Amino acid sequence: DHFPRLHAARAEQSARAEELRSARGAFDLELGASADARPAGFYESYTGQVGLEQQTRLWGARLFAGYRSGTGDFPSYEGGRLTDDDGELRVGVRLPLLRGGRVDPARAELETASIALDRMTPELELEQLAARRSASIAFWDWVAAGHRLRVAARLLEVAEQRASQIEGRVARGADPRIDLVDNQRLIAERRGLLRGAERDFEQAALRLSIFWRDAHGAPIAPAPTRLPDAFPEATPLDADALASDLDFARVHHPLLRRFAFERERLEVDRNLARNDMLPALDLRVEGSRDFGDSNPGIDEVGKLSAAPRRDTEVRALVEVRLPLQRREARGRLGAADARIRRLASREQLARDEVVTDALQTVEAIDAALVQTEQARENLRLAEALRVAEQRKLALGASNLIDVNIREVQEANAARQLVDAQYAYFRAHADYVARIGRRS
Repeated sequence: DHFPRLHAARAEQSARAEELRSARGAFDLELGASADARPAGFYESYTGQVGLEQQTRLWGARLFAGYRSGTGDFPSYEGGRLTDDDGELRVGVRLPLLRGGRVDPARAELETASIALDRMTPELELEQLAARRSASIAFWDWVAAGHRLRVAARLLEVAEQRASQIEGRVARGADPRIDLVDNQRLIAERRGLLRGAERDFEQAALRLSIFWRDAHGAPIAPAPTRLPDAFPEATPLDADALASDLDFARVHHPLLRRFAFERERLEVDRNLARNDMLPALDLRVEGSRDFGDSNPGIDEVGKLSAAPRRDTEVRALVEVRLPLQRREARGRLGAADARIRRLASREQLARDEVVTDALQTVEAIDAALVQTEQARENLRLAEALRVAEQRKLALGASNLIDVNIREVQEANAARQLVDAQYAYFRAHADYVARIGRRS
């Protein structure tokens, strides 16, 4: 909820939503108005008009409607500006029959913006997967550091407990004084190791605080009391679940879904380039009708007329335009085709890498399981040897050097077990991220 990288990804998602709204602006309803007054001169006239125009997504059709009024005297070549007293209503449609029919720049931009917004879904999922993986690793790193600290603390505790025993034996003359000095050296050495382990544990807590935050988004360093008593039981991956996960990754991994959106965007570019290869063949159909009493004036053929203009007029116009060479469109089409081929190769490589990376994490999980079992057995044997050596020391049949060796062997075995368990849970966090499941 509060991780800054996810906040940034959500902000980018909001930005792309606003870009989509901006692209929709090409289809906003447009209002236009104009006026023309000629109060002095041979021809005195007054005209005004207001209109609405709407670009649609239906085959690029553009709808328009308006009202205009024209009164006064007009020259014959402007006779069409004269209307009856109540003005003229006009409606019509402009329809591209070839170029701009299936797609045009406005619709292409709208579709591209929609794809960019949809693409943020796998982008956000990738950020979530990366954050969850990093948080999981930081958590298990903190757990491992805490258990290494406990190993160091136990090692120091054993030496400190033995100090009073050695002091009594030295006082009785059973042990040489050098053993007391040697044990004091061990205590000093192990205190240094403990301080290093404490520092590692504190640093791991700080790294974990990057991902653990309060309601205001401030990092929280976990208290040592929250350290689990032990790692959870490590279990092997279920074969059926693994097969299902790999099938999911091949198709639904966010990385691969991102390629699908990129392909859609390139298809838009290619379709627009193909559209621009076509001639522009536009059909314009409009109808108009005057209302009110007639205004006498010079009509379009130069005659004085007082006839009302109440008949509905319908006009149809056809316009053709064709760039002969069309190099610009050809170049964009070739570039789009090449980029689609390049994307297909990159997608195939990405799919192979997704599966390979997932299988590598499976191998790491299996190896960590084996190492965990071996480390657990090693610890059991090292503990048995340490107990036996301590008994021999109590009976006077051993020495402090040998006991120290056994204690260090047991501590190393305990740390190896912690490392193996940490490797398992780190590999499992990698596996979840490589598969691409959000939960």
